[in-house]
Amino acid sequence: IQPAFDPKKKDFKLELPEAHRDLAPAVIDLLSAYQIERHIRKEKDEGVNRLKKEALLDENFKALWERIKPKTTYRVEFETEKLVRQAVDAVKWMEKIEIPKIQLLTGQVDVTKGGVTGRAVSAAEEPAGFGHRPLPDILAYLQNETELTRSTLVRILKESGRLGDFFNNPQRFMDAVAAILKYELHRLIVDGIKYERLPAGGPEAEWEQGLFKNEELINYLNALPVKHSIYEYVVYESDVEREFAKKLDGREDIKLFVKLPGWFEVDTPVGKYNPDWAILKHYDETVYLVRETKGTKDFLKLRTSEADKVRCGQKHFEALDVPFAVAVTAE
Repeated sequence: IQPAFDPKKKDFKLELPEAHRDLAPAVIDLLSAYQIERHIRKEKDEGVNRLKKEALLDENFKALWERIKPKTTYRVEFETEKLVRQAVDAVKWMEKIEIPKIQLLTGQVDVTKGGVTGRAVSAAEEPAGFGHRPLPDILAYLQNETELTRSTLVRILKESGRLGDFFNNPQRFMDAVAAILKYELHRLIVDGIKYERLPAGGPEAEWEQGLFKNEELINYLNALPVKHSIYEYVVYESDVEREFAKKLDGREDIKLFVKLPGWFEVDTPVGKYNPDWAILKHYDETVYLVRETKGTKDFLKLRTSEADKVRCGQKHFEALDVPFAVAVTAE
């Protein structure tokens, strides 16, 4: 990957053929994962990161924490008809499931005074049909994998017109269809998720401020000293996070920002989500924000599990009336 590939630059743009421009966010995300700086382990220079106790007593932190500390619960809603339509279309266009083939290769080894040599004598290929062997219960298998009803599964299989492929290679067909159904179901669940704030009262209803550690051991080589946060250092995981924290700390309108700890996790159907930043901004009025830093602003256009977690996190904070966005820079 060349140095010119730098998604965090303000004017960065990935040029793709017109027919594939919609894939630009996915391509950027994929290429970013292969940047060498993400895979080189830095040397260690360990030290202590101390909590600024006076910051926890500050009215700014109290106000910010009051806004973001409530926990939520979620429920999901989706239309079965929509799932059937999307699944039928996806199964219809999936890769053809071929009959397995067995290759028979015959060779000859000659041992002479000059050494050992080998040569191919013959090669043959035969289809490995399933003949009259009993077939697996496809409905039971798919129902166990997806928890969809048998009637819904029957509709999808029949309307897709691909059931004939099942007899070519039953297990491969079932695995392919199960993967498609899980993906489509996953999309609908995330798109239809609704969060509600838990009733106040008790540790289950909110994150406890007391979970912030007084001291934690960190690697100074990936830590940035800051003034406007509750710890002496902000530990970053990428250059994007480092630049984001650096610019936040230098802005006059940012009164406080917090790199949210690992225990601050939002429940989602696709796993726990740990948001990046909580920010208190004051210009003409005080605004409480939550931001997720990524290498591209189009991150939420992706359909990856990570993007879906962020999408769920966005709906969690909407339920708390806290503005949430994906950010590339702190400008």
